[in-house]
This record gives sequence, structure tokens and C-alpha cells, in this order.
Amino acid sequence: MSTNDPAGTLASTSPQRDEGNLWFGVVIAHGAAAMLFCAVAFTAGFYRLRGFWPPASARPGVLVPALAGGLLVVGAVLLHVVLGRGADPRRIRLPLLGVLGAGAGFLATQAAWLHVLFWYRDLRIPDSGVFGSALYGLSAVQAAHLAVVLVGLLRAGLRVLRGLEARAPLRRALPGWWCSTVMYGVLFAVVYLP
Repeated sequence: MSTNDPAGTLASTSPQRDEGNLWFGVVIAHGAAAMLFCAVAFTAGFYRLRGFWPPASARPGVLVPALAGGLLVVGAVLLHVVLGRGADPRRIRLPLLGVLGAGAGFLATQAAWLHVLFWYRDLRIPDSGVFGSALYGLSAVQAAHLAVVLVGLLRAGLRVLRGLEARAPLRRALPGWWCSTVMYGVLFAVVYLP
């Protein structure tokens, strides 16, 4: 305890101040990722409006990307369920596992789908031009963002397994999950819709 703070008021407000700083950092990080994503999305949108999008021989299907997006929505709903169940670690283990599974399933589906597009749909870089570059660029930024959110959720999940309180890190992960979901919605609209 500081000699300038005999009542201990600084020590009692420190966790609140730390949580506020963490929340501010989370907002800044998601904003930075969203700005990078938007720069690529606006470039892709510009080329699409100019009629260069996509080449007729390289039109990807929409079913697999739509199912991947569904996994993101399911994960968001489950994350809200986790936060609605209170602080009891036993009540949130199963839905939190569902959130982690939905995120991992999304990343695996995206990686497999992009692999199929790269090798079998003539979307190799640089041969595919702007379309392939935008597809892989948008997908990479969005997937990297979700991977960071999943690492935070995994850390929270480890706290839950040890029976510790994890509501604060879970609350911080919620805007990241929704940010990634919105990013994917933009990616889906810009790249996959006709």
C-alpha cells in the first residue's frame, strides 16, 4: 500500500481501472482489424462495380461459405448463452465448448474451402488477378481476427476448467466474435454473392 494512499483507495479501484484499460485495448484492436479488412473490402467492391468481378471461370459456390457463416452465428448465440448463465463454471462449460467448436469448425471449413478454390478452381495468385487476391486477402484478415478471439476464449475456457471466474474475458471476447461475424458477412456479400 502506498504511503500517499493510507485508506487504500487506489488498491480497491485498480481491478476496475485494469478492466477499463483492457476493454479500451480490445476496442482499439478490433477497430484496427476492421479498418484493414474494410480497406481490402472497398478495393474489392470497387473492382466488382467496374465489372471485373468475378471471372466467369472462377465463380465459387455459396453453399460451403454460407454454412461456415452459420457456424459463426451459432458461436455468437452460444457465447450469449454462456454470458447469460452467470459465473458458475459448471453451468457454462458445455456452451463454451460449443463456442470453441464453432470457431474451430469455421476456421477448418474456411481453410478447406480456400484450398479447394486455390487448387481446383483456377484461383491461384497471381493468375487470378484482383479476384483471387481479394478473396484470399479478405479471408486471411477475417480468419486471423477470429483466431485471436479464439485464443482469448480458450484462455477463458482454461480458467473455467480450473473453476475460476471468467466472465470478464468472456465479455471482452463477445465484441470480437461479433466483429469477426460482421467481417465474414461483408466478405460473403462482396465475394460470393452474384
